[in-house]
Amino acid sequence: MTLRRHFTDYCVNTGRFLFARRCVLFGFLFPIRQFDMRCFFSFFVAAFLAVAGPAAAQDHRWRAHTSFREVTDVASHGDAVWAATTGGVFRYETVTGAFSTYSPSDGLHGVEVQAITVDPLNNAIWIGYRNGAVDRLDPETGVVKAYFDIARAEQFSSRQINKIVVRGDSVFAATSFGVVVFDPVRNEVRDTYSKLGSLAAGTEVFDLTFAPGQDGEPAIWLATNAGVAYASLQSFNLSDPAEWTVEAAGLPVRELRAIAWFDGAIYAGTTRDLTRRSDNGVYVPLGVTTQGIRDLEVLSDRMVGVERFAPFVVSGEQGRKISMETYQNPAALIAGPDGNVWIGDTQGGLIAMAPPEISDRSAEVILAEIYPDGPRDNLFSDLQVDGDGNLWVIGFRDNESGFYRFDADGNWTNYVRRLFPELFTTYDRLHVDARGHAWIGTSGNSLTEVLASGAIRPWDAGNSSLLPAAGTDNYIIVGGIADDRDGRIWVTNPSSLAPIHFYEPEGEVWTAIPRIQCGSFSTVSAAFDRIYIDTFDQQWIIVIDLANLRRVLGLLVLDVNETPASINDDACRFFDEEGARGQGLPGTTVTSVVEDRDGIVWIGTDKGLAFVINNGIVAGDANAVLVWPQFADRAEGTYLLNGIFVNDLAVDPAGRLWVATNEGVTVIREAEGGYEVAERFSADNSPLFSDTVVALAIDPISGRVYLATDQGLMSYAGGAIAPVEQVGEIKVYPNPVYMESDADVSIFMEGLVEATALRVVTLSGEVVARLQTRGGRARWDGRDMQGRMVPSGMYLVIAVGEGGEGTAYGKMAVIR
Repeated sequence: MTLRRHFTDYCVNTGRFLFARRCVLFGFLFPIRQFDMRCFFSFFVAAFLAVAGPAAAQDHRWRAHTSFREVTDVASHGDAVWAATTGGVFRYETVTGAFSTYSPSDGLHGVEVQAITVDPLNNAIWIGYRNGAVDRLDPETGVVKAYFDIARAEQFSSRQINKIVVRGDSVFAATSFGVVVFDPVRNEVRDTYSKLGSLAAGTEVFDLTFAPGQDGEPAIWLATNAGVAYASLQSFNLSDPAEWTVEAAGLPVRELRAIAWFDGAIYAGTTRDLTRRSDNGVYVPLGVTTQGIRDLEVLSDRMVGVERFAPFVVSGEQGRKISMETYQNPAALIAGPDGNVWIGDTQGGLIAMAPPEISDRSAEVILAEIYPDGPRDNLFSDLQVDGDGNLWVIGFRDNESGFYRFDADGNWTNYVRRLFPELFTTYDRLHVDARGHAWIGTSGNSLTEVLASGAIRPWDAGNSSLLPAAGTDNYIIVGGIADDRDGRIWVTNPSSLAPIHFYEPEGEVWTAIPRIQCGSFSTVSAAFDRIYIDTFDQQWIIVIDLANLRRVLGLLVLDVNETPASINDDACRFFDEEGARGQGLPGTTVTSVVEDRDGIVWIGTDKGLAFVINNGIVAGDANAVLVWPQFADRAEGTYLLNGIFVNDLAVDPAGRLWVATNEGVTVIREAEGGYEVAERFSADNSPLFSDTVVALAIDPISGRVYLATDQGLMSYAGGAIAPVEQVGEIKVYPNPVYMESDADVSIFMEGLVEATALRVVTLSGEVVARLQTRGGRARWDGRDMQGRMVPSGMYLVIAVGEGGEGTAYGKMAVIR
């Protein structure tokens, strides 16, 4: 049957032909009676797209660690208030104070949620995103279904969901290009209104409501970016532009953001003031504010709303702004189940306010700063795990940043100036030393040390050798921080008269090194940025242009030998030229340096990876050559990640290299003849929020890998943990192992030494599997050396340390 016949039969069977008109669909001209857009969209979706994705499967290896502080929309359901945030969705039980959180690791499509509403008829929570995706969450089961109709409307440059409103058996989404109507029962798009009267096609709609029209009949009213648009719900085809009336008379500006029906009139909130529609269709400003109206909520006898900085109350033709002594960046509000008005704030989570009277001048705040525990913000520039398994991160938002600690018990401590007055407002460098002290540097405000006890100690020109940038009084820039084997803390100090300093904790003494010069390299025109110290105490320093601190010149390898304060016996190599054909730096913009467990130093650049075998004298070895990693299987290519911008590097306890890029994360390991890709993670094949991964950190105790994306922080149970020093009994889990035919199985063996030859044998001594492992944990898939799943029975695990550590044993039961 032809596409034309399919389409014609579909429209006839659904009764969606209306008036005489012809239609062009995929190049076919259909001489049909006019069809409304419901016919086109329903057929298109049914024939070519899966409108509703399957229920999102949860991968419990992944966890989201997001901030729920920035609330963008709110809804009320039962005894709970629901909040849409830039870190996912959370539910707050107003009676018990309990939180429930939802993120991509719980099945949501993503983060950066823009809209949320309740569908009481279908017992569902509808969630809209900036990219146009829509989720339907069952609050009882936690099951999520995703809809991508709007996200796939590529004819529109922006497809953001601004608001979702449920009316009866329909779900209306106000989007960047109009209104889309879903049928929640049939799981399909029912209508799309993208041409509204005289407005340009694809005009953005921010809000909608249902109220009587000019003739008193039910109508749909829209707050658009170019005025108010409304149409009668009795209209036969709302996709027809002629059915819509556009109004703008009296509006102080045509850009609307909110709309509501209250006290017998339409109220339209513009980006400058709140207006009330008169009977003749003219909008009268109420003088409530000069700021933009963001949301409106009708109570029984009054209306409340929020503008850019504060809430307000409206009664009849009067409106009054109300001061609120808390965060002042409200985005949305809702009448809560407890009788309070709940405000969603982009800086302070949820705020509960008693319903204001028109005579009130200040709000009665019942609760404030209501949001789940987590980092203060979702953007991170640096990560590190300390020796106790605590994750330290630097977070930033706009021109303000802080640093946070996520402890091994799952609790967050947010070090921000609002909570710790002795702190600065911006941070961008992080290092945790061997004692567990965290060092955090700034671009202009010097250095902060957090002691293991939690005490905070600032370091500046008054109590250290750190120097301000030339021409300033106290503008101290910290480029990088690291500690050596003797416990010294090294700090680079760009733009000052001393490029690098070290601190000796035992005597609390700071020493400045006035200049570095060896060979052709000199700090006369160069500055030092990030620093990494290897196992031989060689310093690998990213060198930047003194005249332009954003420009990377190359990589310096420096050995200060046994006299760190003296430059007379220093040795150094400066790599500042772009290589070719597998040797040298792939690119001179060096981004990261790390040493793996085999003593190989890996270097990330803007154009790929390089490595050098670390013999401890690279700084003084003129023959040391940087090499690009090659594929063991040349059929896959020549050089791994060649031409890819590397953001960060980390090494797990199994010796694998994790590479963070703008195209996801690649894990590589050594193989015979070169290297191979062990795993790749992207937003397409994992719950990662985004392919842009800016920083990595690995906890060797738990094996968890932390990945900071440009949309938030996630972690992954990487499988590799730190090895033990002495052999002992091997822990095998799960045990017993229940295996189904052809099902994926993961059996873990823990308690291994650095390098292990591992065998799985039957009780009769037959070897069924062999594994060569690195690190303290190994994974076996339950299959023998021919790839067949092993039968039921008891099995022994024999692990022989390849470094002469001895032999360890374990056992397991397999049940098929």
